[in-house]
Amino acid sequence: MNRSAWLATAVIVVLLAACAAPAPTPSPTPTSAPAPAAPPTPTPAPKAGAPYKIGFVASITGPGASLGVPERNVAQLVQEQLKAQGGIVGPDGVRHEVQILIFDDESKTDTAASVARRLIDQEGVVVLVAGTLSGPSLAMVPIATEAKVPMISMASARSIIEDPETKKTREWIFKPVPENLHSAQMQADYLKAVGITRVCHLYENTAYGKDTFASAQAIFPKAGIEIVYGDAFERTATEFPQVERVKASGCQAVVIGSIPPASALVNVAVRDALPEIRIVHGHGSCSPDLVKNAGAAAEGTVMPCGKILVADQLPDADPTKKLNMDFIKAYQDFTKGEPISTFAGHAYDALQWAIAALKTLPDGLSLPDQRAKVREALESLRNFPGTHGIFNLSPQDHLGFNYTDFVMVTVKDGKFQILPRDQWK
Repeated sequence: MNRSAWLATAVIVVLLAACAAPAPTPSPTPTSAPAPAAPPTPTPAPKAGAPYKIGFVASITGPGASLGVPERNVAQLVQEQLKAQGGIVGPDGVRHEVQILIFDDESKTDTAASVARRLIDQEGVVVLVAGTLSGPSLAMVPIATEAKVPMISMASARSIIEDPETKKTREWIFKPVPENLHSAQMQADYLKAVGITRVCHLYENTAYGKDTFASAQAIFPKAGIEIVYGDAFERTATEFPQVERVKASGCQAVVIGSIPPASALVNVAVRDALPEIRIVHGHGSCSPDLVKNAGAAAEGTVMPCGKILVADQLPDADPTKKLNMDFIKAYQDFTKGEPISTFAGHAYDALQWAIAALKTLPDGLSLPDQRAKVREALESLRNFPGTHGIFNLSPQDHLGFNYTDFVMVTVKDGKFQILPRDQWK
């Protein structure tokens, strides 16, 4: 083959190679779409157990209504709160509805006893929060004790939780209410600080009033204070002939052991007869009803009160301030602006004790065992914050309150104001 023919053949081969279709590129092996993630396993709702019942007895009508109505309001508020949170959960994760059965004892001992029996025998309550006043509370004490039902009173007399004859703590009875001995100790501190050595003591003729007088008799002499005249008046009284004997006694101050409205009325009578004399109330008068009923005569009076009454004036470091402010807001939202009182605080503390004890119950206990376990739990409450202070209960002390948790309060311009110790004069 000559050179020209060879070159022509080579060119043709190159052109044919260039025009040939390229070899197909292998397609990548398709990957599978990722499997959807399994949805998270929902947390199972707590198992539902049987409801627990709290029997709540207050003096909603009668002479104790100024105390019992705010207590009833608190019971209704706490019931709403419990429903909103779906009840309580026990240590075993079982959820229980809590029902608060509210009854009125009409400020009467026989009604209180009848209602207590119904709540225990017919309604099957686990715990009683019962007794606005000392008299009705004491009427329920033997009933609760015999039935072995824990009872938390909202009244103050020491005899509610301690047998006055044996001085032994009543096994089944508790109360978060500072008592008249605490009040008398604070009164004595104040009277001694301002130089008072001779006092008159006027008290209502009830279990509460008699206990205020007995407490003063026990405490005042230790502070060098003599009770030169003491006398009782009926809670329903509107005239007070005792004031004439106060005038004749030469006492330097008048101590009043009563609750509104009676304490306000006797306050007015004393102030009218003796405009310059010091008037010192007990903690039973720590209520807006004192100022409402006594008016200008309440100005300058002093009394030991729970911190709830002046919560907004407490220092921020006080361990009860936030609890009190939160409770006051909830109470006033619920009642559409009703003023707070120490008695609302007593009911709140009592119900919180009951709820805390119910939370310790495992599911499946018999009613007698539930009642016994609640009693044990109440007796074990430690460093428990309340509206009046910090509570530390024990088998020997079913209150667990220190009187120094009281604040001394005065009425100034129609309002309660803290009176610090360095201003006692």
